[in-house]
Order: sequence, then structure tokens, then C-alpha cells
Amino acid sequence: MKNNCNCPYIPCKRRGNCAACIAHSKAEGTLPNCMEEIAMNLGAKLPVKIPDTEVMEDYEEMSMRCARLVKECLEEKPDALLCFPAGSTVVRTCEILKEMQDSGEIDFTQAEFVALDEWLDLEDESENCTNFLRKHLYDALGIRPEKMHLFDIHAEDLTKECERIDGIIRERGGIDLMLLGLGMNGHLGLNEPGGDFEDYAKVVELSETTMSVGQKYFSGPMKLTRGITLGVHHMFEAKSVILQVSGAAKREIVEKMYNTQPTDKIPGTVLKLLPGGKVILDKAAAEGIQDLLG
Repeated sequence: MKNNCNCPYIPCKRRGNCAACIAHSKAEGTLPNCMEEIAMNLGAKLPVKIPDTEVMEDYEEMSMRCARLVKECLEEKPDALLCFPAGSTVVRTCEILKEMQDSGEIDFTQAEFVALDEWLDLEDESENCTNFLRKHLYDALGIRPEKMHLFDIHAEDLTKECERIDGIIRERGGIDLMLLGLGMNGHLGLNEPGGDFEDYAKVVELSETTMSVGQKYFSGPMKLTRGITLGVHHMFEAKSVILQVSGAAKREIVEKMYNTQPTDKIPGTVLKLLPGGKVILDKAAAEGIQDLLG
């Protein structure tokens, strides 16, 4: 259950417990996020927070790095709970994982998967997120159905369906590794700008940007209206969150994400707050932030 904080500014993990927030900030030598927002509104120029970042030469190297992080996770915990996104960015990572499995470098037999998100209300579901991942990940790796925890998008009560998925994640002690992509508007999964960082799984109304950009995932025009997604709070509780971003088309949103203090207006900025968060970029996506990375 969410706590409701009287503070109107940036949501935080210690919502409703200002004493704990202040104590944590004193220990870390930082300002609470809400105070940072107030200070900036009053004209303060605060240092830019940089998430743990690695810049790889190109898409291939970025994909290989992400695949190796998945391998490290499974070496440490063979029955890890993993979460993957749909979309073109993850395709090569999936191919490399298949190559690793074929060569005996990685073992998925005990691993489980939980869905990140899914489109709702599609007239044709043949190209939805689940079928994308079946093609590029689940079927390719031979993942058994009982190891895949997917949203039932036809459930009569979608709120209860979100609670069911939340319960599965909770029963397994949280997600061990989340691999994410970054939307053109900074969304993570289908957590759109303005959503609450404290949310778990939820049904969302899609932004105009997502409805437009999302057309690229379908072979023909598709009416997009709503989605169902894991929430940002799952990311706070995950042991490892890897954001992979590739290509010059993402340069602008990457630059905006890095130059903006954590805010739900750009969900990707939450990577600056996640203890287990890491951003893996290729050079094309990172071109606008080279001065920040040194």
C-alpha cells in the first residue's frame, strides 16, 4: 500500500517518513529529492547526478555487455527471476544469449521470467510484446511455460491481475535482473511521464508519443490506447536494473535524462536513484553526454 506524502515534489522511497529521509540525506551528504526540487525552483544550480554508466563502441558491444551481465546474474543465482523488454534494442542481446546457451556458457534451465509490460486493447495481438519475446527470447532459449509469468491481458479485473503479478514477484524475493529500454519520452516499460515512482504493476493510458512511436513495432497501423506494466517501485526493489540504449535517435532523450534531476516527468531519471542501476550506452546514444562522463 502506498503512503501519501504531503510533499508535492518528487516522489521518493521514504515517502511519508521525512525523518528517515533527512537522516539518510545527512549520512549521504545529499539533499532529499523534494528539497532539491524546491532549491532548483528558487534558482539553485545543483550538481548533475550521473548514474552508473558504461559507454560501449557500438550496438554489438553494448548487446554483448548486457548479455554478459545476465550471465553473471545466473552464475550467482541460477534460479534468478529475470525481466526483459520487447523492442529492437534487445534483439541482439537475445541472440547472444542464445549463442551462449548453445555453447554451454550460460544455463537458463532454472531461471524464471516475468513480463515487463504489454499492450492492451489491440485489434490484432500477433505482434504484441509477449509474442515478440516468444520469438526472440522464450522460444529461442527453450523456456518452459511454467517459468514464464505473463500478464493475462484478457483478465476480467486488470487491477487484480496486476496484484497477481506483484504477488509472484514478491514471493520470489523480487526481480534479480531487469533489462530495460528507454522510450523517446523517457519512459521505462510503459511507465509514462508523470506516473508515480511508488507504483507497482498498473494499467496505464498511453502518451501521444508512445502511441505514435509504438507504431514501429507493428507491420501495419495499430490503434494504441492503453498498456499494462510493472511499476517503477519494482525497479527500486530489483537487485539489478540495466538500461540499454542504442542509436543516434536516442541521443536527445539520453542527454535530457542525464541533465535532469530525478523526476517522474522523465522516468529514465530514476536510474540516478537505483542502488542496483546501470546504464549501458553505445557511442551514438551517448554522444550528447560525453562532457558529463569525462
